[in-house]
Amino acid sequence: RSSDLGEGQALPQSHSQPQLQPQPQAQSPFQFQTPPEILLRTPKVNCPEKVIICLDLSEEMSLQKLESLNGLKTNALNIAQKMIEMFVRTKHKIDKRHEFALVVVNDEVTWLSGFTSDPREVCSCLYDLDTSVCDSFNLDGLFNLIQQKIELPITENIQTIPPPYIVRMILIYIRASCHPQLASMERLNKILQSAYFFFDVIYIHNGTEEMEETSNNKEIYSFFNQLDTKGTSYKYDVSLTGQALELHNCMA
Repeated sequence: RSSDLGEGQALPQSHSQPQLQPQPQAQSPFQFQTPPEILLRTPKVNCPEKVIICLDLSEEMSLQKLESLNGLKTNALNIAQKMIEMFVRTKHKIDKRHEFALVVVNDEVTWLSGFTSDPREVCSCLYDLDTSVCDSFNLDGLFNLIQQKIELPITENIQTIPPPYIVRMILIYIRASCHPQLASMERLNKILQSAYFFFDVIYIHNGTEEMEETSNNKEIYSFFNQLDTKGTSYKYDVSLTGQALELHNCMA
């Protein structure tokens, strides 16, 4: 994504990729009204980004289900590692002021690297990762860690004064049978409502192979939609049984 605060271009979407459609559901206890100041338009200027890439290391990441261009099967972790490296190196070439951090999530949340403007530091941590069986996804713990590591910019006039930087969080999530755990939206209000914070999601799901998971897939996708209180997030879904290129293109 470019640093244009109005309309970025990050994480371009694969045109052939079908999207899960969130289903109508009862009023969520996590929904809240967006304050009027959030609806104000920020200036369309380029500025540095602090990008936090959060990689799910649940065991589903190691399943050999994605189909490569050569017809062989590969896993989502292998593709995710390559697309993250490509994304970081390309974004660094566009603007060397961008900074990157890498967070991995299994049963624990671990800050591996960053913030750094050197792509080599982030990439050096990417390829020595192991997946594990995970019973839950602690979204509270993830956001708590991020809030400890960042300080959101404050400007005197949000419509005319560009911030010194923005913060972008990119979550790569694969747990189809595990709904993200969130105790309360109150602690997330400040960060999610900030005009200078963006929360993007790449959701890797089971697709149509396991029909019993379909309803849960839609619930999880809808949950992430509800977190996008400003309507500025990029959200993509990719089938774990589809083409590896579709996942790779999410960060192309």
